[in-house]
Amino acid sequence: MKSIGILGVGQAGGNIAEIASALNFPTALINTNQRDGVVNTRVEKKFFVPGYNGAGQDRSLGLRALQENYKEIIDFVNSSFKNIKLLLVAFSTDGGTGSGMSPMLIDLLIDQLPGIKVGAIAIIPERNVLAGNRINTAECIEELSNIEGISSVFLVDNDQMRKQKPQSSKHEIYLSANLQAIESINHLLKITKKSSFFGNFDETDLMNILGSRGVTIISSAPITDAKNTSEVSKKVQVSWENSIFCPVESQGVIRAGLIYEGPENISKLINVPSIFERVGEPLQLFEGTYITESDPTITTVLAGLSFPTRRMLSVEESIEKNKERLQNLVKKENTQNYESGIRWASNLKLMKQNSKPVSITTKLNKYQKK
Repeated sequence: MKSIGILGVGQAGGNIAEIASALNFPTALINTNQRDGVVNTRVEKKFFVPGYNGAGQDRSLGLRALQENYKEIIDFVNSSFKNIKLLLVAFSTDGGTGSGMSPMLIDLLIDQLPGIKVGAIAIIPERNVLAGNRINTAECIEELSNIEGISSVFLVDNDQMRKQKPQSSKHEIYLSANLQAIESINHLLKITKKSSFFGNFDETDLMNILGSRGVTIISSAPITDAKNTSEVSKKVQVSWENSIFCPVESQGVIRAGLIYEGPENISKLINVPSIFERVGEPLQLFEGTYITESDPTITTVLAGLSFPTRRMLSVEESIEKNKERLQNLVKKENTQNYESGIRWASNLKLMKQNSKPVSITTKLNKYQKK
């Protein structure tokens, strides 16, 4: 059994839990809409909040659903995850259920799951989503960043996947991004099971890294054609920019992991200070070296990063630019009406005729020619 559990909240979170279940992660899901959760057939443990039929992209409904049922939800989570060391709550930041419920749920679970660290897998939408979704994302990320005891926050950036697959459908973008995020975490867990004469990256190392408060990214860089130390460092740094997670924007890594897999001769080109020159030397670095005949690859984990200000600015800037128009739209919704210009015509309506019954004989006589 893996030491990391995945709790999906809302439709997007349930889809992430579905992928994680296929890779044998302990999983469960919570939703306000049973129809969304039913399709996640691999996830066996499910909690559908009673009295709700979805949140309709309204964060306040997701939050209220948790506030009204927090005891039952906490009991459900406690009973669903046993013998794990880290629980990652997965959700989309731009919806209603996941975005509204997850920050408070994480905050509650930090104190209600003894011995288990709690972090997040939060999906950042593409830049072309509409105003309501952007507002949800900005509010959700702000709440998430203010949780004191939170562990690693993985920000899965759908913009990153769109860059890789510009012609893909939304469904393909979502599926690929979710899959890559879970596979990257799964890859790290697999590495912790390996043995090496040259230095192991074990589960304790991984949990030390993922227990860091702040944003975390995972990336892998093939270095097959690297000829010198500078080229190796450059390829690793480019992998941070091209990963499925929000790109690194500033210096300041608290804890990091660096794992090399490949031939011994290429490992000699690795220079740690050179690799971390761009983001700054981490407080702690955990390394693993695994000599194989496979193509050489460096996997890095950067934890304790700041929340991505520039990426969030791209979410918020169109809201700010359209502030007056959006405010007027809301005002219009509450004040708009239509006044008819032909009210006078209501007097033209025909009145029902009140005619008394007439005998057949009378009507026959009426048409007699005189």
